[in-house]
Amino acid sequence: MSGELSSAPTPDTGDDRREWVEFVRFGLGGGDYGLELGRVEQILDGPAVTPVPQTGPAIAGVANLGGEIPVVVDGRALLELPARAPDAETTLLLLDRGEGRPTGLLVDEVVGIDAHHVGRIDAPDASDWEPPSGGGGSAPWWTTTGAAGRSGCSTSTYSSPK
Repeated sequence: MSGELSSAPTPDTGDDRREWVEFVRFGLGGGDYGLELGRVEQILDGPAVTPVPQTGPAIAGVANLGGEIPVVVDGRALLELPARAPDAETTLLLLDRGEGRPTGLLVDEVVGIDAHHVGRIDAPDASDWEPPSGGGGSAPWWTTTGAAGRSGCSTSTYSSPK
């Protein structure tokens, strides 16, 4: 993580903080994406990922995080983006899955944290969305929302399969 925060507007002290949503912004294949900050438990640079045989292309493997073994999903494969070089540095976003199996999302880099006013976030139209074939079935692993007025930045949220 670069340690730099984005130049996105931030809540003024007079604003109601409930009207703002913070996102962890990360890079994948040259594009910017994001997850709601509350869905990310931990950010780990350069995780050791052990491949698991006979899994789908979006499953990078598993990681040993001090006794917790999350499934690691490769964000590039999930979105059918070009594969990264084998020696490329990566970052693991450990996601909050509640009572579910721990899951990590492998990304190229974490860029920063953005705050967006709820009035500037467009909800995705699920009827227009087709999951990538690398996602391992028809479960909605990834939905996209856009922050109005931010050119070149698509903000996405992770959702667990139903």
